[in-house]
Amino acid sequence: MKKLSNPQACLTCAHPPFTVGSMAYSGVGDAMRPYGKKALLIGGDRALAAGFYPLQEAVASQGITLSVRPFSGEATMETAQEAAEAARVLEAGVILGMGGGRAIDTAKAAAHYAAKPVITLPTIPATCAAATALSVLHHPGLTAYDPFLFLDAPPLHVFIHTGILAASPAMYLRAGIGDSLTKHVEAAYKAGDEALGYNDRLGLAVARMGYEALMAVGEAALDDAKRGLDSAAFRLACQMCIINTGLVSLLVQDRFNGGLAHALYYALHELPEVARHLHGDVVAWGSLVQLCLEGKEDQALLLRDFLGRLDIPCTLQGLGIALDDARLLALLPDALSQQDMADAPGKVDEAMLRRALIKAETLG
Repeated sequence: MKKLSNPQACLTCAHPPFTVGSMAYSGVGDAMRPYGKKALLIGGDRALAAGFYPLQEAVASQGITLSVRPFSGEATMETAQEAAEAARVLEAGVILGMGGGRAIDTAKAAAHYAAKPVITLPTIPATCAAATALSVLHHPGLTAYDPFLFLDAPPLHVFIHTGILAASPAMYLRAGIGDSLTKHVEAAYKAGDEALGYNDRLGLAVARMGYEALMAVGEAALDDAKRGLDSAAFRLACQMCIINTGLVSLLVQDRFNGGLAHALYYALHELPEVARHLHGDVVAWGSLVQLCLEGKEDQALLLRDFLGRLDIPCTLQGLGIALDDARLLALLPDALSQQDMADAPGKVDEAMLRRALIKAETLG
């Protein structure tokens, strides 16, 4: 949802309604009712294996028909437009997105192209995609591009089945924590010392609250996730990763949603070493580089120690890349040209970025 250029004139966009718990899917039929009884369900194989039958059981008594469209690979404009056409042919009233960020971004983009509402059903807590008003669409083969498709509104409803999330691999909660911590680091950097309006102030406060909450409960939540426990700490961490971080994205100006951490991810994610790591793990490392760029090495040290306790790679070496790797050095200009760095407070050049990378590599 592209904000108005004058933030003082923006209307506050609240997060979508969300249902959390082991019986969350029981409300899907009610959310769908105004739009008919046909839905196109987009999801990855593992997500559908975990969530399809609980969803089908929850809506069967209401006469709802689910047409399944399996998803794999990257979220791209082409896959989203193909799904939109499938929804039109089926005369589906609603598109459902089940899975992680790529499947959900595809479902949201498909709903946008088909002019239909979308309901999201995250099966992992790795990203805030289920609650945001944008889709990240990749363009294979390109390095510098704008990946964001801004949507008219956030999803109609978010259904967070914590029983399914607790059964998913714990690495997805770890990645969600990394992504959510990065949201605060980047938004605060991009806002700088500007005089901010209400929406931005609220969004930055929400981002800081999420950062502090995850620093407090993240380790306990991840320990519970490793044991498959749908505990209070686990549920709180999931809501912070999915809803709270999504709310920040909805509140603040678009130019505050992202910074150096995401710019590095988009520039480097096609390197095989980076591709082996989850998005949240990579941007968590990138947030350390971001803090070093700002000269906030004390905060970077505290964050690095916390990330280390979660087993998130804290260095390029941990990601599998040498600091002097020619491929890395060749991609640094692409990082600085990413949209996430377009409104950086002050010019950042390649020499500054290299110094920040070195500092992050040698913290402490």
